[in-house]
Amino acid sequence: MIRLAAFDLDNTLISADLTLSPRVQEAVARAMAQGVIVAIATGRGPSPTDQFAAALNLTAPLVCFQGGIVYDYRARRVLHETRLDPAVIPIIARLSEARGWNLQFETPTMIYLPRKSNHPEEIMNLLRVSNWKRVDDFLTDLPEIPHKFILSVHDRSERDALAAELRASFDQEFAKITVVPSHPILVEGLPHGMSKAVGLAWLAEHYHIAPEEIMAVGDNDNDAEMLQWAGLGLAMQDGSPAALAAAAAVVPPVSEDGAAAAIERYILG
Repeated sequence: MIRLAAFDLDNTLISADLTLSPRVQEAVARAMAQGVIVAIATGRGPSPTDQFAAALNLTAPLVCFQGGIVYDYRARRVLHETRLDPAVIPIIARLSEARGWNLQFETPTMIYLPRKSNHPEEIMNLLRVSNWKRVDDFLTDLPEIPHKFILSVHDRSERDALAAELRASFDQEFAKITVVPSHPILVEGLPHGMSKAVGLAWLAEHYHIAPEEIMAVGDNDNDAEMLQWAGLGLAMQDGSPAALAAAAAVVPPVSEDGAAAAIERYILG
């Protein structure tokens, strides 16, 4: 029996226009009415994830920053978090400047971009529901240690090569991070060992729920560990090869309300 259902946000719960469909909202409400805990597990920060959680009337804490923070959005309280090693910041800032990488750092309340950058229009669209600002110098202008950084590409075909280059670069620097593609144009640098599976495991322990009682749904490489860890991992039909390989089954794409279909079949069915 499924007691906890965890959903990725972008391209799983919400479509490219950053909206929730009525069918998804209804399915989530019905699952919660049956006593199932519904949670969001996303790479986004507590803001703007809290907006979507509120729209769905969720009561569960949010698993954000690829598992790097578990946040009770109703009480506005951090329950658990892991931030980047501070030594990572000057390394990635230097590499990004030298190689022309589009870099941003993320904290629970703000996303930081450099004063001048060549960030693709697609990521600026993703940021339109987020709080973000430009700063002059990442080494002096970040008010706190960020939870992660993101690199973005204009050409989707370049993403995996960038991820490989980033991993190799940090190996040479002897600094440890976890590198994961999270979107067709995004590569993320996370605290070493971090994943959505880690954040979801913390939430499961918080509720005293076993992995076999959990359904997880996602669409991209950053969801793969979560899909494999959960008792029932489901990938969106148009998901990445890594997500599809990790999943036990496939549900329709977000354009066909795959998240709702997952609830209807495996929880309500």
